[in-house]
Amino acid sequence: MRWQQTEPLLHHRALFTYNTAMKAFIQQYKGLGDYQLHAAFISEIDLNPARHQVLVPITSEATHYQRRGFDPVLGLFAHLPLQQWLVKHATDRPQASKNRRERLATPQSFTVKGDVDFAGINHVRLLDDLYTTGRTLYHAAAALRDAGFHGTITSFSLIR
Repeated sequence: MRWQQTEPLLHHRALFTYNTAMKAFIQQYKGLGDYQLHAAFISEIDLNPARHQVLVPITSEATHYQRRGFDPVLGLFAHLPLQQWLVKHATDRPQASKNRRERLATPQSFTVKGDVDFAGINHVRLLDDLYTTGRTLYHAAAALRDAGFHGTITSFSLIR
């Protein structure tokens, strides 16, 4: 993969495998907007950030938020101390509607908010609901690097 050759590899951890049950969960939660499901895995998601570590969620773009009425990633991880440093800009269509090749070709859609101060932070852990190709997480990591973050970036998702 060309993008893997030009960007540092992300150390990633996921709690669950993307199988039939998890596909049904994601469809019900995100596709049908069943927000109450956000609490299904709270007891499983135990990410206590170490000192000088920040948890940064991969939030939805505004049009997806408006359509659903909630942000699925914020719902899953709301019980954690989050820093919403990233802004997701509109894309031509959702990642879920793309095949692997199209996902990997998706252009950068993240920027870092202008008021973020990286002083004293040496580790950012990106949080997402579902890891498929990793393209979204790699774009988020690149946005942080472009904004001047020089520490470690890792990622975590509920499902991979």
